[in-house]
Amino acid sequence: MAGTISAEIVTQTWQWMAERPASEAPRFSHQMKVEQPVILVYLLASEAYAFTPNEQELIFYIGLVVWQIMKQGPKRLRKVTRRKLEQAERTNQKLLELLASDSDADFVSATRTMLETYPEPEVLGYVVETLMDEESYDPDDPPIREAYRGLAFVHLKTVVDAFVASLAP
Repeated sequence: MAGTISAEIVTQTWQWMAERPASEAPRFSHQMKVEQPVILVYLLASEAYAFTPNEQELIFYIGLVVWQIMKQGPKRLRKVTRRKLEQAERTNQKLLELLASDSDADFVSATRTMLETYPEPEVLGYVVETLMDEESYDPDDPPIREAYRGLAFVHLKTVVDAFVASLAP
């Protein structure tokens, strides 16, 4: 699709972020506080969802990467308003209820369908791949517990949706 963020931008950006030393985290957090305060607060509020500290850290990191990816896109990223975030949250609450009643196979199928019609499929695909990548971690100690992956996905999709809604036309 014309005007969407390419797979190359997504890959280059997440690789660039992965190369950043942990000592740069406060700089990114401060920059997000200035540029996207509503998203920063939302990402930090993941502790309210019974995620473990490691899960919270990963969700926050993925959110930072998504923000950096969105900044690299062909459309200018405006500041997300509370209203746009709340709208995305309401929409995704319905998705969470649907996912809670489905099996893992249904989740994968629903996600594939969603990616086919999503305005920024490569960005959402990055979130899905990162959450579902079982080869890059110890299966006995996953970064996100299987029972919480759907919730983590919906939390991060809300962030992506709010960013998409905040792109300049």
